[in-house]
Amino acid sequence: RSLQTSCSAGTNSLPRLPTSGASPSIYKAHSAQYVNVKSARYRPPGYSSRGSGVTAPPRRDNRRRTQLTPPPIAAHLGSPSLASPDDLSAHSEAGLNKSVSSILTDDDVTERLPHHNKSLLGARSDSMASVYSGAGEGRYGSVIVKGEVEFGLQYNYKQGALEIHVKQCKDLAPVDTKRQRSDPYVKVYLLPDKSKAGKRKTRVKKHTLSPVFDEVLKFQLTLEDLECRTLWLSVWHSDMFGRNDFLGEVMMSLENKVFDDPSPKCYPLQERSEILDELICSKGELIIGLKFVPPEDSSLSSAKKSSSAAKGSLHVLIKEAKSLCPVKSNTVDAFCKAYLLPDKGRASKHKTGIIKRSTSPQWNHTVVYRDVSLEELSERCLELTVWDHDRLTSNEFLGGIRLNLGHGKHYSKLVDWMDSSGKEILLWQQMMERPNFWVESCIPLRSSLEFSSPIKS
Repeated sequence: RSLQTSCSAGTNSLPRLPTSGASPSIYKAHSAQYVNVKSARYRPPGYSSRGSGVTAPPRRDNRRRTQLTPPPIAAHLGSPSLASPDDLSAHSEAGLNKSVSSILTDDDVTERLPHHNKSLLGARSDSMASVYSGAGEGRYGSVIVKGEVEFGLQYNYKQGALEIHVKQCKDLAPVDTKRQRSDPYVKVYLLPDKSKAGKRKTRVKKHTLSPVFDEVLKFQLTLEDLECRTLWLSVWHSDMFGRNDFLGEVMMSLENKVFDDPSPKCYPLQERSEILDELICSKGELIIGLKFVPPEDSSLSSAKKSSSAAKGSLHVLIKEAKSLCPVKSNTVDAFCKAYLLPDKGRASKHKTGIIKRSTSPQWNHTVVYRDVSLEELSERCLELTVWDHDRLTSNEFLGGIRLNLGHGKHYSKLVDWMDSSGKEILLWQQMMERPNFWVESCIPLRSSLEFSSPIKS
């Protein structure tokens, strides 16, 4: 007893519940539903000691979580008891998250674009930039040309290639006049080849007027092909929208060029050259010889000797072509085709052999058209076309000429193929005036020929 009294007096714990009765009553005593005993234990707000039992806390409605629009802050501001700083910060964060989510939604749309669509957009912008910076399609005159470019030329005999070492540019004109800077790059063609395959260019150097490139651009061409080429080196400002600005150019003929000094040299940049348009439009030249052979005197009667209808033969020497303009690559597999119009049948069609990988092919091929008279030749037309041979696809037209008197008529009937001019008419007249003599001329190739009916190569 003394021990029990000392223990009870020395403890500060809560009074014990009655220990009498069965053991289940001990567990039931923890619930006011079974034992109506007042306890000093903590009861949370909302606890009810009535016979209805303990009131469960209200269930949280899950549907509220799906609400996209938070309750307006103005409603809380109207009730000072509810507008706590936590509520204000929570609603401000909700509004911020809403605005950010609207921004991210636009970005998500971009990020969900297929990868190949992005690449197509990028390829399209690159191709548009290439088109705008081409000759005649960039922005010329928007910037005053000044400065110089330093580059060197060397021919690699082992690789059969011309190497252009573009070192640097100095004191270029600023396109951004406020910040005094440009985004320059260098582009090179070997004219008259203005095709996409014949283009070489350096990387773009950002925000500078004196860019250092130190790059080597290569052209796979023979020395013979370089004889009829013109180096066109131009400097451009790269615009983000593809509308590039012309900063200057250097034109250099490679005819009789000796590549003995590869060290870079400085060349002043010039305004756009007027010769450029002629070089780009040029499709090359065709060297051809003609000879009319009249009938032999011994094989003709006296009646036929005086007749203008005496038959002879037309000899055509297709010697060579110069400065052909490739369509698909830096070189061509060229052949020449001949027709004596208006006949387009097999008897009138002749072809030379194919000279591979040369823009200045030499054929030295002779074609003979028999049983023709001078009177007939005055009403007929020799059509010569040059083609690039392709095994897999159709042959590419490179250029052509038509040789006739150019009066536009075939026996008083208007035709579209009697349309010669200049050197074409002159060579045809010389052939008719000087029988048994070879006459020769170098005639520029036309870029197109209007065929009255399709002719397959």
